[in-house]
This record gives sequence, structure tokens and C-alpha cells, in this order.
Amino acid sequence: MAKRAGGESLAVSVYHRLRSAILNGELAPGERVKPAELSAEFEVSLSVVREALGLLAAKDLVQVDRNRGFRVTPLSMRALTDLTEARAINEGSALRLSVTRGGVTWESEVLAAHHRLAGQPMILPGSPARRNEEWARAHLEFHHALIKACGNVVLLDICTRLSDAAELYRAWSGVAGEERHRDVAGEHQGLVDAALAHDADLAVARFEAHVNRTKEILMESSLSAEPAS
Repeated sequence: MAKRAGGESLAVSVYHRLRSAILNGELAPGERVKPAELSAEFEVSLSVVREALGLLAAKDLVQVDRNRGFRVTPLSMRALTDLTEARAINEGSALRLSVTRGGVTWESEVLAAHHRLAGQPMILPGSPARRNEEWARAHLEFHHALIKACGNVVLLDICTRLSDAAELYRAWSGVAGEERHRDVAGEHQGLVDAALAHDADLAVARFEAHVNRTKEILMESSLSAEPAS
């Protein structure tokens, strides 16, 4: 695997550039992605581009169509509904266990993760259609911190994969939610308060409301690139 000067593989570098383009709307849901054009644009080999696209496919950000190449994953309301339900079931269960089992170390990690998240704007200043990558990273870390103390490695792996699959929807919802004056920071604070109070029922209820609000905003804003099937 070819390496950059800093040790990062070329494929990972291309992956990050394409991921940013997808999540910031530069490559639209459903848009065809042509490896040969990307190879020329990034000045890397075709095999490097294909490896990067494989990494994106593993995160459900692109799809491989038989005999038709790659395309950015379309926004499907049916897929979003299924993802939201699966997250509520699995991440809700992990959160319940984590709130029940978590100790002082877990509490401090949740507080630290929330502090990092709260210190970042969700949308970049002066660019209302562009999500802040630092906020997005802190957001993933915050939600992982909440469930980290569940003690079930298999469940954590399932939650991570579901969260990865939902990332494209979260990116679009972030912009739409900002336009609707959604109080995302307040929702996160509510999760922290319930978790640190070790109120599992309240924490799970607030988490379910949180992910369902994302689904509702996308459905209201009609951002789906293709109808549900």
C-alpha cells in the first residue's frame, strides 16, 4: 500500500477527501462516482481510488452497482426508517447498560466528550450549507462515550456500524435542522444530564427522541434522493 510522507496511505487520504465531499454535499446522494476521473483529479493510481471507494462502501457512503460502477449512497426514507429503528433498539440497549454499569471514570469521559462537542459549532461560520468536520467527529465520540460502559463488545460493534451507516443522513439533517432552529445542543445536554443521574429510562427516552427527530427533519425537508421502495 503506497504511503504519503506522513505515513498515511494514499487510499486513506483519498478516502478522507471523498468522505468530506460526500458529507458536505459536493457529491450528491445518488451521484455516479467515476474512478478514472478521480484518479486523474487526485493524481493517484486507479487501484488507490478503488481501495478508497471500498473504504467508503464499508461505511455505507457509496454503493457498488453491478456492471454500473460506484455511486454515492442515495437518501432513502425506507432505509432511514430502518436505521433509526435499529439504532433505537441497539444503541438504546447499550445506553441503558452503560448508564446502569458506568462508574466515575465513565462519567468523566462522558463529560469530557460533551465538553469537546459543545465547544464546536455544528455549521461552519459563514458557510450555512457546510457541516463542521470537527463537530461531526466530536459528535461521534460523544455518542460512543455514552454507551462505552455497556460492557458488551458485540453490541458496541453493532452500534458503531449502525452509526457509520447513518452518517450521511446526519450530515444532511444537520443543515436542515439548523434551518429549522433545532436545539441539538439542548438535546445533547439532556442526554448528559440523564446519563450522569443514572436514570436509564430517561436517558433511553431522550436518545430515542433525539434520533427520531433527525428522521422527522429529513422527511419534512424532502431531502431523499430517491423514493422509499
